[in-house]
Amino acid sequence: MMRNISLSFQDESCVKTDKQLISSLKNTFTIEFWAKPYTTHFIHQQSRKWISDIRNQRFAITPVFGAYLDSDLTRAGVGVSVGTNGVSVYEHTTDYLPATLVYETSINDWTHIAIVYQNRIPSLFINGEFVKKGFKSRKNVVPSAVLGGGIPNGHYVGELKEVRIWSTAKMQEDIKENMTKELTGDEDNLVCYWKLNEGSGMVVKDATPNGYDGTILGAKWNKIQPEIPQNKNVLFTFFVPSGGVETLNRQRFYALHQKGINSHFLYTQGGTGLQNKIDTSIFVTNDDEEIKNIILEGNYEAIVVGSDLLLLKKLRNFGYQGPLIYEIQGLGFNKEYADYFLKNHALPILNKYCDAILYPRTPHLMKAFEDNFPHITKFCFDNCFNTEEFHYQILPKHDHPIVGWVGRIEENKNWKDFLLIGAELIKGNPSIQLWMFEDNTLGDKEERVAFEQMIDKLNVRNHLTIYANQPHAKMADHFSMIGDSGGFLCSTSKVEGFGYAVLEAMVCKCPVLSTDSDGVRSFIKHDITGKFFELGNIDDAVQQGKELLSNLSLREAIRQEAERHIRETFSPEKYAVNFLNMLEFFKRRNIG
Repeated sequence: MMRNISLSFQDESCVKTDKQLISSLKNTFTIEFWAKPYTTHFIHQQSRKWISDIRNQRFAITPVFGAYLDSDLTRAGVGVSVGTNGVSVYEHTTDYLPATLVYETSINDWTHIAIVYQNRIPSLFINGEFVKKGFKSRKNVVPSAVLGGGIPNGHYVGELKEVRIWSTAKMQEDIKENMTKELTGDEDNLVCYWKLNEGSGMVVKDATPNGYDGTILGAKWNKIQPEIPQNKNVLFTFFVPSGGVETLNRQRFYALHQKGINSHFLYTQGGTGLQNKIDTSIFVTNDDEEIKNIILEGNYEAIVVGSDLLLLKKLRNFGYQGPLIYEIQGLGFNKEYADYFLKNHALPILNKYCDAILYPRTPHLMKAFEDNFPHITKFCFDNCFNTEEFHYQILPKHDHPIVGWVGRIEENKNWKDFLLIGAELIKGNPSIQLWMFEDNTLGDKEERVAFEQMIDKLNVRNHLTIYANQPHAKMADHFSMIGDSGGFLCSTSKVEGFGYAVLEAMVCKCPVLSTDSDGVRSFIKHDITGKFFELGNIDDAVQQGKELLSNLSLREAIRQEAERHIRETFSPEKYAVNFLNMLEFFKRRNIG
């Protein structure tokens, strides 16, 4: 970027000009700026006619009411919402507030955003590249001259600089050529230009002769590029070191370590995941005095509390004053339970004791938190996975296809459907073997009895191998062997928060057949990176499974594309940048 000065927005801060709407422009214009968002915004469906609920929008450019001053109801003010999860364009007038362009993407650092309107049709360019065209507006659209929010619950959280509004639809070549240059303000067709480089004071100057100077309301000058101090400690807590959260903790330890953040882990009980060694402090205790001493001695930059509402309250009572972040990776055995739990159990505790909520880009979790906690700061970004450490292995090939399953013998993991699917596949091909990987230290005794009875009832015991408590590193071998055998991983979960087993299989070139359990949507695109089947529909699962076993060209295409997708989308580097931006948010808030 051109300079180390920007304007930082949070809470209810904004920049207002006297004119607010640039009504001299209509239907054809360009809005461009540099943004560094610190949190997500809510993703609405792209539309031409909805009246959107704009809670948790992050309006870098505020969609000012189009009938402002002269009551022209044919006119809509254009705003741009920017979060770490993408960009949305909104248009606002009476009974009209749709998101006419919606683009989901990861924005981890300073990013150039340009909205080009051509005859009421918006197009989005990110870092000079065209990414999407929106719907044609039903109104006469005009750009706004208000930055950072102003509509209730629609305030931007992050930094802005170099905001420009042009009276023409800029071409891509022109956007690319000039986006990193500081302009003079005298350029042809330049209507407003806020450099946001003053560094002090309560006024931002319009560098053009048009007089759109703005007044700063709550925003703060940021004179130095954000830097997270090195060698700081962050504590992550959870109940038990097992399953997806234990995997995530190991993955983010490596991701954050590269950025100078020391990750420590506190579990309130022991578990099989402790066999997966990492070189950091891991505490296992449920004793209040021991936990209090850990907190006092750890000098933690932030504490991320996984699911445990009681511990969240305790940490505040122990005297911890730093950021407390409540993290959810999965919640219950169906999607409706998440909403029930948050309303009836989490709401009073989170409102009182936590500073922010963290969760993956899982649709039902996103909706549940947006609906129930509109006023708590939320961070939503993909988890990470180190494919350099865990990846496909070339091993001796099995001479029979293997269908695998990973989980616990419990209702949500839905082992019953896996056995039913496996039994049907075996009827068509008696050479098929079933491999089940489980943590046998967890689960209900009655479920275990029912599990053993069903194995005998379906007559699959001779086809079944059960692997208990496998070390994580060994799973790369197992997934690679399943994939090379001509088989696949079958995920039957009712609900997944993230679904690490699915991700791990994909990166080992093991095709995946899965229920659409929300948490795997960011991994699987049907018939491209994997296959979906309808939850509870055994016939559908068997049909999809047979195609994976027999359609060799489709199978190989899925294997290759799945591995590429995981490597590129869930990199440790992306996770670390998102996490550091979250810490930076708290740092800026405390300074402000």
